Amino acid sequence: MPMEDNSPSRHQLPKGTPSQRQDLLYDPNVPTSSHAEQARTLAEKIGTATLCTISSDGKGYPYGSFVTYALDSGDPIFLISGLAEHTKNLMKESKASLLVAEGGDENPLALGRVTLIGDCKIVPDGEKKRVRDIFIGKHENAKFYADFGDFHFFRLEVKSVRYIGGFGRMSWVGENDWRSSEPDPLMPFSDGIIEHMNEDHEDAMVIICKEMSKAKDTTGATMTGIDRYGMEMSAMTENGPRPIRIAFKTEVSDSDEARKEIVELVKIARKKGD
Repeated sequence: MPMEDNSPSRHQLPKGTPSQRQDLLYDPNVPTSSHAEQARTLAEKIGTATLCTISSDGKGYPYGSFVTYALDSGDPIFLISGLAEHTKNLMKESKASLLVAEGGDENPLALGRVTLIGDCKIVPDGEKKRVRDIFIGKHENAKFYADFGDFHFFRLEVKSVRYIGGFGRMSWVGENDWRSSEPDPLMPFSDGIIEHMNEDHEDAMVIICKEMSKAKDTTGATMTGIDRYGMEMSAMTENGPRPIRIAFKTEVSDSDEARKEIVELVKIARKKGD
């Protein structure tokens, strides 16, 4: 479980800068996914991460290594070789963590990441076939070495989760919340929607930001996220890029439903601007 955190709740501004915190330019009460849902969606989507184990050399230093994984009811599954240092470490000490980080072209510190903490143990023989199917379903090339004698399936039994969704969005997620949450149903379509909007419809997003948020001076906009409840954008203003979230009228579950909601938002924004 996370330790008590006595660190400041806000960043300390450089000397000589205004002390006031920038106000949100959108309604903070708009519907949004919980941090547990956002973390689960991120972890379900990616499939590659940094596994941190405790070095088996007796000195106790953490050892980080690149791995592939698949989720099994919220627990990451790994297929790792007995020759690997992280496997040797886990055979001696099961405590481990997994850092999953979102990729993208924008500021990397503004992107999402999640750290899963728990005990990483070898999968029992009775579960190997089921786990094998899950892992190969995520990483098809693993079928060529999954049955090698020196490869083993391990499971990280998640005990706690730290989610960071970018600047100012972070929290600890409890084990029960992690296990009961589900990935966002729009996850399989989100990358395609975001790419399409940013390539072809920046003008529409600028109108939405201007007319449906406080970012009246928006000169450019990019979509940074979309989920069942709404869409998120980065609006370029005179004070720099600012996050904007706009809610859909109804929840969506696929790309067609998302398109209809976005079209409706554009219609509303244009009507307000007339």
